[in-house]
Amino acid sequence: MVLHCILSKIGFMQREEIAQLVQRYLNDTATAEELERLNHWYQSASEDNQVWFAEVRNEEALLRVAMYSRIAKQLGIEEVPGNRGTRLWPWMGVAAAAALATIAFGLWFFTGDREALKQVQDDVVWNDIAPGKSGATITLSTGKVIQLSEAKKGVIVDPTSLTYDDGSKGTDFSLKTETTVQMTASTANGQTYEFSLSDGTHVFLNSESKIKFPAQFSGKERRIFLQGEAYFVVKHNEKQPFRVESQGADGKSQVVEDIGTEFNINAYADESSIKTTLVEGEAAVYAGASPKSNAVSLKPNHQASFANARVAIKAIDPEEAIAWKNGDFIFRDESLENIMQQVARWYDVEVVYSEEKLKSIKLGGFVSRDKPISAVLRMMSLTKRVKFEVKGKQIKVLSSL
Repeated sequence: MVLHCILSKIGFMQREEIAQLVQRYLNDTATAEELERLNHWYQSASEDNQVWFAEVRNEEALLRVAMYSRIAKQLGIEEVPGNRGTRLWPWMGVAAAAALATIAFGLWFFTGDREALKQVQDDVVWNDIAPGKSGATITLSTGKVIQLSEAKKGVIVDPTSLTYDDGSKGTDFSLKTETTVQMTASTANGQTYEFSLSDGTHVFLNSESKIKFPAQFSGKERRIFLQGEAYFVVKHNEKQPFRVESQGADGKSQVVEDIGTEFNINAYADESSIKTTLVEGEAAVYAGASPKSNAVSLKPNHQASFANARVAIKAIDPEEAIAWKNGDFIFRDESLENIMQQVARWYDVEVVYSEEKLKSIKLGGFVSRDKPISAVLRMMSLTKRVKFEVKGKQIKVLSSL
């Protein structure tokens, strides 16, 4: 009776078509085409719609909603009049879902049917792995190693000391007694960190990456070396150009020179090419062994792919390339192998495939990097093309066809 009263008070929300897509997304019944439509809507939606969707797919809300769905079915509450035969829960707000789940939980608790409740939880909660977090080390040319705090997001480097971005200092942060020529900032799997260099350039360092740079730039250029992936917000100085050198899997070096620039460089050793994505300003890209006169100009919303000492340029939407820096995974028609490489770095897991052909499957989707690994794997499982087994720190990819 109480459940019926609450159900009758919940009004029918707008966005009917998208709500139906969200329902199938949460029900694990969405087709690949429907997921693509949902992705397109999300990426072109207003901020209010994105907030609404974020609430609907909130992990805690999903648990509550699944609990309600199972219990409501047991109680014979399948549909709500006026909702055109559609189940209620994809349309109701998080608060309504929480209220219904609370009442339902109380009913199960007092009837003693705790096994049913446990089954609901087992259906929703995976053998989960937490996402990565802040963390990095700085190694000085003297061999001294400085472990940076996981409780901080970034560090400011100047010629004499290090300072966290909140103004605090760590143990042994002084560089006055060091004959520092170069320092190396490194992240492990499952770590990211931000670095403000002495010239004012800001670097966001992704997982399993490192940059080598001096505590203070001198001479005619500001050159740093990157291995892995980083996003750069460069402090432009025409008299002292900022250059980033990276080495590809083929052993060839690429140089990116800024011209008042924000750009992302993906230069992991296990990638087939180095990808430089320009977000703002202008940059010159060229092979390290070539004269600068052979440089290719890179404009905003374009990406340079460097392989075999050659640079190819194409127009792209940079959102996918820089999603990691914004705290998301975004994939558009991406191979499963490339997707799982990113997942492995961020969650510090090993990925194995039951069949080699699974690596070439193309998938799309989006999910926050702040979510546990279950959210990412669930997103891909919804395509009904793959499924996953999680055992400890190993993810096994299986075909669901």
